[in-house]
Amino acid sequence: MAEDFESEGAGIRPTGRASDPLAAHLAMKTSGESSEEAREFLREQTRLVRLQIADMERENRLRHWSLRFGNLSAVMKVAFEVALAFIVLSIAGVIALAIWNAAHDDALVIEAFNVPSDMAAKGLSGEVIATQVQDRIAFIQSHTDTLRAANTFRNDWGNDIKVQIPDTGVSIGEAYRFLAKWLGHETRITGELWHDKDRLALSARAGSEPARMFRGADGDLDALVSKAAEYVYWQTQPYRYTVFLQQQGRTAEGLAATQALALSGPPEDKAWAYSRWGLLLELAGDIKGSQEKERIAAQLDPTLPHIFQNLAEEEVELGHDEAAFHDSLREFDLYQNGGSRQYAPARAVAQQVVTAVVVAEKKGDFLQAITRAPEVQALADFDASHRSLPMMMSADLAQDHDVAASLKASPDASNQEAIALRMMASEEYSWELPPLSRLMRSAALDDWRAARADLIVLGGLPVAKNRLVHVLLPVMMWPWLAHADARLGDFRAAHTLIDKTPSDCYLCARMRGNIDAVQKNWSGAAFWFADAVKLAPSLPFAYTDWGAALSGEGNYDVAIERFRQANLTSPHFADPLEMWGEALVAKNRSDLALAKFEEANKYAPNWGRLHLKWGEALFYAGKNDEARRQFAQAASLDLSAADRGALAKWRKVHG
Repeated sequence: MAEDFESEGAGIRPTGRASDPLAAHLAMKTSGESSEEAREFLREQTRLVRLQIADMERENRLRHWSLRFGNLSAVMKVAFEVALAFIVLSIAGVIALAIWNAAHDDALVIEAFNVPSDMAAKGLSGEVIATQVQDRIAFIQSHTDTLRAANTFRNDWGNDIKVQIPDTGVSIGEAYRFLAKWLGHETRITGELWHDKDRLALSARAGSEPARMFRGADGDLDALVSKAAEYVYWQTQPYRYTVFLQQQGRTAEGLAATQALALSGPPEDKAWAYSRWGLLLELAGDIKGSQEKERIAAQLDPTLPHIFQNLAEEEVELGHDEAAFHDSLREFDLYQNGGSRQYAPARAVAQQVVTAVVVAEKKGDFLQAITRAPEVQALADFDASHRSLPMMMSADLAQDHDVAASLKASPDASNQEAIALRMMASEEYSWELPPLSRLMRSAALDDWRAARADLIVLGGLPVAKNRLVHVLLPVMMWPWLAHADARLGDFRAAHTLIDKTPSDCYLCARMRGNIDAVQKNWSGAAFWFADAVKLAPSLPFAYTDWGAALSGEGNYDVAIERFRQANLTSPHFADPLEMWGEALVAKNRSDLALAKFEEANKYAPNWGRLHLKWGEALFYAGKNDEARRQFAQAASLDLSAADRGALAKWRKVHG
């Protein structure tokens, strides 16, 4: 065995380690070997080192590739696991969504009817009968117009009505139907059709309700299907069915169904049913009975605004304007404070605007009513709103003394009487409308002969079909007709007619006072106006009428006090402000009158007489140029014959 040596000073000692190439080379030199051999040795060693380096580089590249492959493999493994998790989550999500949908499935499902094989062979299969029932139910649904929201019904399927055709074997559809049956709230309709001797018999049921059987001749299948569909609709949507019957003109059936629903229906339908019962009694002319039912409805659910709308209409029909006003305020307050939750959203918006219009009218704020009315016209039509709102707007414009705009807004103004006859002879007429806009235009121009002609159309109307009109004529038409008679000098006819009107009727008391004022029976007028104020202290009209009578008597100070009371009651009613200004002019206080005319102009800017009297006050105040501008404006507006003559004299004398 060879030994390695290490020099130490002059001596050499063994190290016990294998020699490295350099040490061997040195040893060779020391031993005297030739330099050529040394060089050869170095070359061999260099070549060996290079081979080792190349081998190490290959190993390094292989190791790097292995590391990259390992990283890629890990990434792919993670991606696979993520994808697998996503697939699992997606499947779980689909299952969860299916369960959620099934749990919230409120559809109406009509299963295939059981039919005899001979009828099925002729094409009248169970699916065909079910589809016919579906079509009839869809017809009822689409022909029922109610403001009540669908989600307030116990069975709310909306428009999700479908016929179920059974699958054979196991399928995704069958699995979903199982879930919907188990977890959902589907309303399922089933039935049978069979031969009953020489007749047909059809039975239908909703859910677990007992079936009802309908019989008819072989050719009566369509009628049997209609009866069956209506029966299941009554079982599942009883309130809507009562609305459908009434809107189809089947009033007696609708009343009977409504009574049954009110007395023994589910709790969520009772207030609605009592209110509809009241409406049907109102249409039949039984106002007292109608009020009784509406008040029961209000006790059952005092948060429903439309109940107070109905009560307000009934109070108007009895001549109780004060009570009607407070019912309308209650209705409006409910809308402002979330009372429309049970209404379809679009209808709730429209009803709230209509209520605001009605409240404004009852306060004499006709400009506000005129401004809001187009908002309803911009919405979808309901309860003939696109026909009634223009009539209301036309009457409001007339009462705001804008006769030209009233005429323009009036639907078919040239044939107003025909419209009135057609509407009043049917059950469509809404007595919430003011008197005919044509009447109000005539009254605004002091043309009482034309006004009386308009009233005769209504006062002498043969209205046997609509018993409600018989009840309303003494309260709504006769007072105006009596006043027109008095203005035309027929006091006997005026008193004969007004004496037939109710003693607790606000409009009647006002017209009694106006009739006495025309006759210059000032004490009688004061008595009736005081009575009218007691009947409706919150309204401005009797105060205004009383002030006008006092001005006619020449008692301007007391007249101004009545106008002040009217203005305090309703600050946006133009009439007392304008008449207040006239009274101040009569007291030689034109300087004070100017402010009243200017304020009245905010609420009735197109009132011809207002601008005429404003011009007179400006002239007396020494403001001639401004007076001429007011006279010019008055000339461009509607004026009564007397006012037009007065304007002509002013312009002739003063230019």
